[in-house]
Amino acid sequence: MTDPLTVFRSDTLAGKSALVTGGSRGIGAEIATTLARLGASVVLAANDADGLAATAAAIKEAGGSAEAVYVDLRDRAAVDDLARQCRDVDVLVNNAAPEQGPVPFQETTDDTWDLLYDLNVWTPVRLMRAIGPRMGERGGGSIINVSSVSVSSPAPRIAPYASSKAALEVIMRVLVLEWGPLNVRLNAVAPSMTRTARVAALLADPEFEARVTGRIPLGRLAQVSDIANAVAWLVSDAASFVSGQVIVTDGGGSAGFFAPMPKV
Repeated sequence: MTDPLTVFRSDTLAGKSALVTGGSRGIGAEIATTLARLGASVVLAANDADGLAATAAAIKEAGGSAEAVYVDLRDRAAVDDLARQCRDVDVLVNNAAPEQGPVPFQETTDDTWDLLYDLNVWTPVRLMRAIGPRMGERGGGSIINVSSVSVSSPAPRIAPYASSKAALEVIMRVLVLEWGPLNVRLNAVAPSMTRTARVAALLADPEFEARVTGRIPLGRLAQVSDIANAVAWLVSDAASFVSGQVIVTDGGGSAGFFAPMPKV
């Protein structure tokens, strides 16, 4: 795990506020924790009360500022309320995503598609629509969408997931053009498989992990800190002229994702 303070100062984001959806665990919790360590006041939004409490408590114990908001991010009225509560944040990180395993296309249901599009498209759209223009009124801001390497390197049985992330990337690029004059920057990070509790069962199989890491030039899976540090750079002043970009955080895997790495 790379300590963000080896790259940034502890006051890099001092005076900034951030809303992180899905901030109760995994990548979202690590993003929120990292932004807080760099001085931002963070709001964590998710439907996992225990995870929210634990993440917020850990941030506060480390001297940071965190507020936990329990919310059903598929409830459009609740998302609109969240946007009103957080309308003056400087940073928005759309990270929340459902737990949905691979499904052959012909076995997908309307409910599957609705779940993925509700959380991966509609929730970010509603938050960006409410918060982005307000950022512009206040002088600017930064919006990060957590996408996926599956947009550029698709795999079988993930059509709803990959297409929803692709839609989010296209929406982001349109907003870059519309909101650039407002000094609102929009970027995305696109992780490959990341070592989280969500994939722990898969990684319990050493052969499976070996097959996955064998396709990654850097020879390991992403850690949540790899994703969080990319987000931290994108929202910092160090990236003040970066907008409309998708930072693929996959260890080089997408350079030849389906080709096994040669033994050296």
